[in-house]
Amino acid sequence: MNKKGSLNLSIQAIVIVVIAFIFLGLAIAFVQNQLGGAEDTFSSVQEQIKQQILDDLRRGNKKLSFPAQTIDIDKNGAKDVAIGVKNIESDPLDYLVKIEVEALQEQPGKTKDQLATEHVEFFYDKGSATLDATDSRVHGIKVSAPGPQGTYLVKLQVMRTADGVAQEGVAPYDQKTFFVNIR
Repeated sequence: MNKKGSLNLSIQAIVIVVIAFIFLGLAIAFVQNQLGGAEDTFSSVQEQIKQQILDDLRRGNKKLSFPAQTIDIDKNGAKDVAIGVKNIESDPLDYLVKIEVEALQEQPGKTKDQLATEHVEFFYDKGSATLDATDSRVHGIKVSAPGPQGTYLVKLQVMRTADGVAQEGVAPYDQKTFFVNIR
């Protein structure tokens, strides 16, 4: 009789393992479906933001559109933002986007510029671009915050270019300042 009991136990164990794998597969499929939907939603939101910036530029006579006065980012986090540039002149505009960061607090042995570049990073296309009269374009920027908590002043400039190089001594086409707050 001992043999029959041990056979029953191993069949029950196999059934339990099979049921566990089925539930694991269902859970994985559910999570993949949820993440896939979130990815589609994120892409949709990005497209809506881009369209809002372009609409904002078309309605007004703004040269530069930036949607926020302060960007809040968690430490070691990142955030995607977008800016819009519109040529309101009658001639084509050759330009590039330039971003400078200034730390509001100081640390011994470090300049404010060193602090700013170590604590807030921007990833964007640093090459020049051209806009025909009344055209506008949206530029994506990834802001990351590898540094400690703090607030940083950021100057966003649209610089006129000649042969792809920013013209020295010439006022920027437009500029805007905003804050990056690392939480």
